[in-house]
Formats: sequence, C-alpha cells, structure tokens
Amino acid sequence: MERRYKEPMSEVLPLFPKGFLLQRIEFEPSLKNLVSEEKWTEVDQHFLKLTAPGGAIFNLMQEFHPFSKIETMLSIRDGANEWEEDGIWHDDGSRVFAFSLSLTLNPGELEGGSLELRRKNDEQSEMIPTPEFGTAILFLTGIHGFEHRTRQVKKGRRVILVGWCS
Repeated sequence: MERRYKEPMSEVLPLFPKGFLLQRIEFEPSLKNLVSEEKWTEVDQHFLKLTAPGGAIFNLMQEFHPFSKIETMLSIRDGANEWEEDGIWHDDGSRVFAFSLSLTLNPGELEGGSLELRRKNDEQSEMIPTPEFGTAILFLTGIHGFEHRTRQVKKGRRVILVGWCS
C-alpha cells in the first residue's frame, strides 16, 4: 500500500472514514518471545529503533499521515488487577495522529480492553476490540475532532505499544 501524503491534514480524513483503520505489521518471531518472557526493557528498546526517524514503523506511519516524531509507551493492563477501570474520554491534545499496536499474545481470551473512538461530544462510538499480535489501530486525535478511551480489562492481559505522532 504505497501512500504518501504531504497535503494539508484535512486531506488525510478520507483515509479514516470512521476515525481509524487497522494495519498489520510484520515482526521477527523473537519479538513475540520477548513479550512472552516479559522482557519489557528489551521490547521497549526494540521499538525505540523502529519508531525513530527512518525506522520501519516511523516510515510506515508516514504513509498514512504526515508528522515529525513519535512518542511511545508500553501499556500493560491486566484483569487480575483490582484497580483496572474504564479510561476517560480524551483527545491526545495537539498530537495529530496516534496508534495502538497490539502485542497481546491471546486477544481471544481478553474480556474488555477495547479501544473506543468517537467524534468529540458524539453519543455514538466505535468499539474496537484488541486485535491480534502485530496489528495496529491507527486513529485520529482531537485536532481532527476525535476522542477515545480504553475500556476496562476484566479478564486476561492486554499489552499495547501506544504511539503518538506529532
């Protein structure tokens, strides 16, 4: 899928008719092993390279929306934690674009943990279940009129690399 967008941001909106799209990303099998073994520092280091300018994820995301840098964070939510709860609606401020890359090993065993997306102040929303390992949810942020939240994980473990492009 060869797409390069250098037009104004409003030209990007047709790519995201519901505010999001799914994109599969292939990784070497060793990454799944690092996640399985909970070697979070190594997982984080792996993605620092891929999301740096010139890295594979940085280049891929540029095909969908123009930006200059990516900030990331590993998010691990587990239904066994008594403090797990629904997230609050937010729009990621001035960031132009975001993604939620699933590193979840068994998404079929999850209960909850969906990403919920809507136009700001709209009653209707899209509920996007945690996808398979290596699938990213690419979604628009507040400057495009969207907001999102992550629903409570009630059962299982949800591991996500969250990325914000600005």
